[in-house]
Amino acid sequence: MLDKSGRVMLLTGNTAKGDKYSEFHFGAGESSVIRMISEIEFAEEQTLILIEEIENGLHPVATVRMVEYLIDVAERKKIQAIFTTHSNDALKPLPSKAIWVATQDRIFQGKLDIQSLRAVTGQIETKLAIFVEDSFAQIWMEAILRQTPGVAIDHIQVHGLEGDGIAVAVHEHHNKNPSIKFPSVCFIDGDSRQKESIDNRIFRFPGESPESYVFDEVLNDWHKIGGKLSVALLQKFENSDSVKKIREEVRRTNRDPHLLFAQVGERLGLIPESTVTAAFANIWAQSRDDVVRKILDPIFPLLPKENH
Repeated sequence: MLDKSGRVMLLTGNTAKGDKYSEFHFGAGESSVIRMISEIEFAEEQTLILIEEIENGLHPVATVRMVEYLIDVAERKKIQAIFTTHSNDALKPLPSKAIWVATQDRIFQGKLDIQSLRAVTGQIETKLAIFVEDSFAQIWMEAILRQTPGVAIDHIQVHGLEGDGIAVAVHEHHNKNPSIKFPSVCFIDGDSRQKESIDNRIFRFPGESPESYVFDEVLNDWHKIGGKLSVALLQKFENSDSVKKIREEVRRTNRDPHLLFAQVGERLGLIPESTVTAAFANIWAQSRDDVVRKILDPIFPLLPKENH
């Protein structure tokens, strides 16, 4: 790197034992991060920082830490940082409103993972895309599809986005894109303010909050499925009464439905939220054939079928 006088500048460092080494021995990521942070720290307040493909040369964990640093320095020095990325890791620390996704002819505001973006632009080999509001709705829809005989699951992509607005917008854009050869549908939560539309293939899940709906439905059918759910939650079948008691206590004290499954997992011995969520979604789908059929009836003609 050249300074303002045209002199070559090299970074140097010391090992834990005191051995010195130069930038020639740095990793590409180490060198770029140090220089980037140095430039940012010496920048004046209210500077605009532009970074192209921030993940280049960085480990995924380092990418997350770099974005966290940018958030911190933006508040500390009142700067604005804009970066491009192809990495989901770089998006993790950011709020949805801080993310803008660009396709060839459209801009979306909101968190949209790379796999979902490939579906929007028609870069995945599939026959149907289903857009839903969040990760729970994605797990729930996948459980519903698994309980439907004859459906070719491997030809369906379910994408959980970050909110009803972006789910509907991405779905509508997908179906208007003439270069995409497969259709999409959208399922919004019961309490969404977005409008249902059979013509636009926008449908609504039962209940207001999907998490509360599934949680309460499973509790109501506990006499039939309590033992199965207990096993799915990594508990003994005969301990279903104690599992039911924990569920009831969590439901009674919960103030945020999005935390229901995490709270159950914590009470059962630090079981991961993902394990608890999948257990509830799958057991519910296995026990409610009537509701599963009702949810899928409007899109059944679009579901790819297995060849026998």
